[in-house]
Amino acid sequence: MWKCAALGVSASLLGLMVRREREEQASLLGLAAAVMIFAAAVGSLGETEAVLRRAMERAALRPALTLPVLKSLGVALLGRISAQLCRDAGQAAAAAAVELASTCAVLCVSLPLLQSLIELVFAFA
Repeated sequence: MWKCAALGVSASLLGLMVRREREEQASLLGLAAAVMIFAAAVGSLGETEAVLRRAMERAALRPALTLPVLKSLGVALLGRISAQLCRDAGQAAAAAAVELASTCAVLCVSLPLLQSLIELVFAFA
Protein backbone atom coordinates (compact mmCIF):
# COMPACT_ATOMS: atom_id res chain seq x y z
CA MET A 1 0.00 0.00 0.00
CA TRP A 2 2.75 2.44 0.84
CA LYS A 3 4.24 1.91 -2.64
CA CYS A 4 0.92 2.90 -4.23
CA ALA A 5 0.70 5.95 -2.02
CA ALA A 6 4.29 6.95 -2.85
CA LEU A 7 3.60 6.51 -6.57
CA GLY A 8 0.46 8.62 -6.34
CA VAL A 9 2.14 11.44 -4.45
CA SER A 10 5.18 11.38 -6.73
CA ALA A 11 3.06 11.45 -9.87
CA SER A 12 0.98 14.31 -8.47
CA LEU A 13 4.04 16.39 -7.63
CA LEU A 14 5.67 15.65 -10.97
CA GLY A 15 2.38 16.46 -12.70
CA LEU A 16 2.28 19.86 -11.02
CA MET A 17 5.76 20.66 -12.30
CA VAL A 18 5.05 19.43 -15.84
CA ARG A 19 1.60 21.07 -16.04
CA ARG A 20 3.12 24.55 -16.30
CA GLU A 21 4.59 23.81 -19.71
CA ARG A 22 2.70 20.80 -21.08
CA GLU A 23 -0.74 20.17 -19.70
CA GLU A 24 -1.49 17.18 -21.94
CA GLN A 25 1.62 15.36 -20.72
CA ALA A 26 0.65 16.03 -17.11
CA SER A 27 -2.75 14.44 -17.78
CA LEU A 28 -1.10 11.41 -19.36
CA LEU A 29 1.25 11.13 -16.39
CA GLY A 30 -1.71 11.10 -14.01
CA LEU A 31 -3.48 8.49 -16.13
CA ALA A 32 -0.38 6.27 -16.23
CA ALA A 33 0.03 6.51 -12.46
CA ALA A 34 -3.64 5.65 -11.94
CA VAL A 35 -3.35 2.60 -14.20
CA MET A 36 -0.25 1.35 -12.36
CA ILE A 37 -1.83 1.85 -8.94
CA PHE A 38 -5.03 0.16 -10.11
CA ALA A 39 -3.03 -2.80 -11.47
CA ALA A 40 -1.20 -3.15 -8.16
CA ALA A 41 -4.49 -3.04 -6.26
CA VAL A 42 -6.06 -5.68 -8.50
CA GLY A 43 -2.97 -7.85 -8.10
CA SER A 44 -3.40 -7.87 -4.34
CA LEU A 45 -7.00 -9.06 -4.61
CA GLY A 46 -5.91 -12.69 -5.06
CA GLU A 47 -5.32 -13.11 -1.33
CA THR A 48 -8.58 -11.37 -0.53
CA GLU A 49 -10.47 -13.70 -2.86
CA ALA A 50 -9.06 -16.79 -1.11
CA VAL A 51 -10.09 -15.46 2.31
CA LEU A 52 -13.58 -14.59 1.06
CA ARG A 53 -14.03 -18.04 -0.51
CA ARG A 54 -13.10 -19.76 2.76
CA ALA A 55 -15.47 -17.50 4.70
CA MET A 56 -18.28 -18.23 2.24
CA GLU A 57 -17.70 -21.98 2.58
CA ARG A 58 -17.68 -21.83 6.37
CA ALA A 59 -20.84 -19.73 6.48
CA ALA A 60 -22.47 -21.95 3.85
CA LEU A 61 -23.32 -18.95 1.68
CA ARG A 62 -24.33 -19.58 -1.90
CA PRO A 63 -22.26 -17.81 -4.57
CA ALA A 64 -25.55 -16.53 -6.01
CA LEU A 65 -25.86 -14.36 -2.90
CA THR A 66 -22.29 -13.14 -2.55
CA LEU A 67 -21.18 -12.78 -6.17
CA PRO A 68 -23.47 -9.81 -6.93
CA VAL A 69 -22.06 -7.95 -3.92
CA LEU A 70 -18.48 -8.47 -5.11
CA LYS A 71 -19.36 -7.54 -8.68
CA SER A 72 -21.11 -4.39 -7.47
CA LEU A 73 -18.05 -3.41 -5.49
CA GLY A 74 -15.82 -3.83 -8.53
CA VAL A 75 -18.15 -1.86 -10.80
CA ALA A 76 -18.47 0.93 -8.23
CA LEU A 77 -14.71 1.24 -7.78
CA LEU A 78 -14.05 1.23 -11.51
CA GLY A 79 -16.77 3.82 -12.07
CA ARG A 80 -15.44 6.07 -9.35
CA ILE A 81 -11.86 5.94 -10.64
CA SER A 82 -12.99 6.50 -14.23
CA ALA A 83 -15.17 9.45 -13.28
CA GLN A 84 -12.35 11.05 -11.33
CA LEU A 85 -10.00 10.64 -14.30
CA CYS A 86 -12.61 12.39 -16.47
CA ARG A 87 -12.84 15.23 -13.94
CA ASP A 88 -9.06 15.56 -13.86
CA ALA A 89 -9.11 15.91 -17.64
CA GLY A 90 -11.70 18.69 -17.32
CA GLN A 91 -14.62 16.62 -18.59
CA ALA A 92 -17.27 17.03 -15.92
CA ALA A 93 -20.12 15.92 -18.21
CA ALA A 94 -18.28 12.72 -19.12
CA ALA A 95 -17.62 12.10 -15.42
CA ALA A 96 -21.32 12.44 -14.64
CA ALA A 97 -22.16 10.04 -17.48
CA VAL A 98 -19.63 7.50 -16.18
CA GLU A 99 -21.14 7.74 -12.70
CA LEU A 100 -24.64 7.24 -14.09
CA ALA A 101 -23.52 4.26 -16.18
CA SER A 102 -21.77 2.65 -13.21
CA THR A 103 -24.86 3.15 -11.05
CA CYS A 104 -27.01 1.45 -13.69
CA ALA A 105 -24.48 -1.38 -13.99
CA VAL A 106 -24.51 -1.90 -10.21
CA LEU A 107 -28.29 -2.08 -10.31
CA CYS A 108 -28.20 -4.67 -13.11
CA VAL A 109 -25.54 -6.74 -11.35
CA SER A 110 -27.47 -6.76 -8.09
CA LEU A 111 -30.82 -7.84 -9.60
CA PRO A 112 -30.21 -11.56 -8.86
CA LEU A 113 -29.61 -10.68 -5.22
CA LEU A 114 -32.82 -8.67 -5.11
CA GLN A 115 -34.68 -11.57 -6.71
CA SER A 116 -33.32 -13.98 -4.07
CA LEU A 117 -34.38 -11.57 -1.34
CA ILE A 118 -37.91 -11.34 -2.72
CA GLU A 119 -38.13 -15.14 -2.95
CA LEU A 120 -36.95 -15.42 0.64
CA VAL A 121 -39.59 -12.95 1.83
CA PHE A 122 -42.37 -14.79 0.00
CA ALA A 123 -41.14 -18.13 1.36
CA PHE A 124 -41.81 -16.90 4.90
CA ALA A 125 -45.15 -15.27 4.05
